Amino acid sequence: MPVLSIIACEMLEDELVYVLSKDIEIKHLFVVENRNSFRFAQKLKSENLNPFMFSSDRLYPIVSESNRRLPDSFMKMFSNIPIFKKISGALNRKQKQELTVVVNLLRKDLHSDIDHLQSEVYLNAEEISKISDGILLFYGKCGYSSEKVQADLQKLDCPVYFLRDNERNIVDDCVSVALGGNEIYTKTMLLGNGRGTIYATPMWLSSLNETDYRSTVSFKNISKYLSSPMYSLLFKINNQNYKDNSFHRNASEFAKIFDMETIDVDGTTDVAINSYMEAKTNIRKNIGQ
Repeated sequence: MPVLSIIACEMLEDELVYVLSKDIEIKHLFVVENRNSFRFAQKLKSENLNPFMFSSDRLYPIVSESNRRLPDSFMKMFSNIPIFKKISGALNRKQKQELTVVVNLLRKDLHSDIDHLQSEVYLNAEEISKISDGILLFYGKCGYSSEKVQADLQKLDCPVYFLRDNERNIVDDCVSVALGGNEIYTKTMLLGNGRGTIYATPMWLSSLNETDYRSTVSFKNISKYLSSPMYSLLFKINNQNYKDNSFHRNASEFAKIFDMETIDVDGTTDVAINSYMEAKTNIRKNIGQ
């Protein structure tokens, strides 16, 4: 059974939940247990998905064992027996259609230090590659923009796939994912007519749900530059697939705090869906070779 592993930014968890909820071919879904995986797991459960959650040191051996294939010598021994050959062929076809998905969701605050972020993305990809037939990086270029990280990713034990838009460009960041690609991102920027703009998705504003958020260091840091009159627009990216009921309230509160005008723009999950399906297709082709 193919194993597709996903290293994902917490900022894109809503898009990832939607993609996984639409894939009826997932046989096993594993999530690396960490401090930011519980909300993600709850969202998965709300979509009738029940992930197995373990720490990475426990989870990876479990995945490896559950997907262990019969040795070639064993298969060859019975390959000439018609009934076995027929059953074996049917089982192989079914197993190739089914999928094991392993998700490692990395916390969004890693973006405070880009070098550290990219190091974490690579180290987690390196670790998970040992049990994977392919890895999908659910990140924009922010997760692997350095030439060294890109080169190192190509040396892993399995292929690495990226989030791409309809023009086959790797998306710039999570905003590009939410809007549908780099070209749409550029066009949306022009709507601001040069005014300082913030782009809002449910996960981008999710910190407002936290108790006493305004007293945190994170809020104080962001306030230092958003309090400038230069920032006057909040582009609220709407998507019917978002499950966060507090998004509209958070957007209104954020705009009020920083005296911003809110402009509604349409979002999409096309980049997430298409990139996920492409990774699945390529993994199956590679296994079939």
